[in-house]
Order: sequence, then C-alpha cells, then structure tokens
Amino acid sequence: MIYCDYAATTPMSEQALTMYQTVARKYYGNASSLHDTGSKAQDILEQARNILARSLGVDASRLFFTSGGTESNILAIDTILRSAPPHEKKHIITSTVEHSSIYYYLKQMDRSEMIDVTFLACPNNGSIDMNELARSIQSNTCLVSIQHVNSETGIQQPIEEIGKLLRTRNIAFHSDFVQSFGKIKIDLRQLPVDAISISSHKIYGPKGVGAVYFHPNIFLKPHPISTNHEKGIRPGTVDVASIAAFVTAVEEMNHHLDQHFYYLKNIQHTFIDQIRHNKTGLTPIFVGESMHCPSIVGCISDHTQGDYLMLEYNRFEIAISTGSACGLGQSGIPRSIQPFIQDEEEGRRFIRFSFSHLTTEEDLEMIIRVSKQIGEKFVEV
Repeated sequence: MIYCDYAATTPMSEQALTMYQTVARKYYGNASSLHDTGSKAQDILEQARNILARSLGVDASRLFFTSGGTESNILAIDTILRSAPPHEKKHIITSTVEHSSIYYYLKQMDRSEMIDVTFLACPNNGSIDMNELARSIQSNTCLVSIQHVNSETGIQQPIEEIGKLLRTRNIAFHSDFVQSFGKIKIDLRQLPVDAISISSHKIYGPKGVGAVYFHPNIFLKPHPISTNHEKGIRPGTVDVASIAAFVTAVEEMNHHLDQHFYYLKNIQHTFIDQIRHNKTGLTPIFVGESMHCPSIVGCISDHTQGDYLMLEYNRFEIAISTGSACGLGQSGIPRSIQPFIQDEEEGRRFIRFSFSHLTTEEDLEMIIRVSKQIGEKFVEV
C-alpha cells in the first residue's frame, strides 16, 4: 500500500516506539505519586517537557501535555476564557475553515447567552481577510482562534500578521498548529501567539498525546475540576510513556526538519506539475509556496465524486482521503474548499493527497500513473 494520508495520521517511528516500550516497562509509576517509582516517572515527564519547550523556544512551565490535538484546542479555549477579564458577554473570533474540534465547539458556545462568536470566511484563496478581522473586533473580544495550516487544503494563515494586530488590541490569540508542527520551522520566540495546540501522531509519535502552550501574557486559572495533574490546568493521569515517545519523535523531527521540508517541497512541485500535465482529470488547489504547507495537496476532480475516487485509488493500493479524518461522516462538503468551488456538486469531487519524507519518487510515479489511468477510465464512462 502506498500511503498518502499522512495529514490524518503517521506511523510511529522506530525510535519513538522503542522509547515507549522502554518507559512503559521501567517507569510505569504514576507521576503524581510521592514514592520513588512515581518520582522516577515524574523525572521522565519533566525531562520530556523541557525538551519539547526547547524545540518550541518557550518556557517549559507554560507547556502542558494533553490527550491530543482536540483536547489541546478545547483546553486552550476554555483556559483563556476562564482567565479573560470579566464581561457580561464575551466575544470570540474564529474562521469557518477551522478543525472540527474548534468549529463545532465554538458553534455550540455561540448558542449560549454568555458567549458570542464571529465566524470569518476565508475568501482570499482560503486565507483570512485582515481588514474583515479588524472590523470584527469588539470591545468585549477576548479571544481569536485561527489555525496555522488547514488539514485539507494545506493553506497557511498569516499568523504573524494576525498576532501583531491582536497584540495592539490586547486580545489573546490561539492557533491550532497540529498540521504545521513538524513540517514548518516554528520558533514561538518570533511569533506573536498566546497559545498553540500540537499533536503527537501527526509527527510519527503515538496517538493519544499532544500538548498546549500558553504565553506568559495569559494568566492561568486552574481547571474547575481541581486536581494536581499538570499544575491543575489539565485533569487526568498523564501517560508518561506516550509523552516520552512523543518527545522522541519531536527530537527526530527537529534533526531532519530542513531536509524534510525541502524534500516535501520537491515532492509537492513534482506532483502538481505531473497532475497538471497528464490527463488525470484533477485540478490541484495551490495558491503559492508562501501560503502552502508542502505536505498537503488537495485536488478537485473534473468528473468524479471524491468517495468513488478514493475507493478506486484504494483498489490500486493507494491510500488517499476525501478530507479531514475528524470531519468525515459530517454532513456537507469540507468547509475549507468553499473558496475554490462553484457549487456543492463540485465540492463533492474533492480528494486530498498528503505526503511525507517516507514518500518515494517511485511512489510518486505510481500515483501519477494510477491517477492518469483512473482519470481516463472515468472520462470514458
């Protein structure tokens, strides 16, 4: 099977898997326990926190481990709202292209009497309109949550520009970095963001673990479920073995980040060029290097519904997707592709390829060959 769904999840690296097994066997204590077995686990936990903090360029005391990207997103929003100045009604700004964990959570919040949410469209090739963002700010706006990279189109939002605007208004800025972490160089000392979410299984670590970071600007109020885990910010026993494996994957990622980035850029360019110049019946969504993560290429078929294409590729032992795995099964077409389609029928013809450093040139040649074969087949039909 040629795997082209790395935006959904990645296989664990050998080093991460070895680290998990070692820690799970030898340091199985509860990190909150006061005996020596617990203290050893706590030492591993804090070493992992320090390593992750160094990779992001942040203070380790502001970094908290979670069960993954979804929990990190929700925990970031809830913590910032708890810590925000009191208002009769708090106002949040987000976008229509956010991950489902944020989009539907804030949709639910918007129904409450205490929270008002503005959802910004992304008409500029999938990117936020900065003027519209500025116009949407209200006197009670306490949080803006805009993702870094979209998981379906690969389009990057202008995080630095957004952050600079919000710093001048003293508004907290959270960004979902789940898709960009490990693919694009990130140094939070240079980015004006107040909270980010990341996930382990997108970077060859285990599933079920992630992290959330809060800038010192954010005053942290403990979680209402009072516990001593993660300094009271996130309740629940931490999975030390998974965290150690996660951080092992992070170290691998950092060591090869530049090499993998340029390799993926070459893969992306070759794939888009071949898709355009062969009779594949696919139109890539690509808005330029500066706005696009190199690991993701979304495409719209000229003729065929995405579900049928996915099954056809699967018949040739190529794994692709019709959108975010977390959004599958929900009604409608992916929200992120709205700027690139004329109608819903065209939106149903969307598929996504997502690559990694494990994708070989031979894999790419096979994908193009199969894409051409499938395209010709459906034109004949």
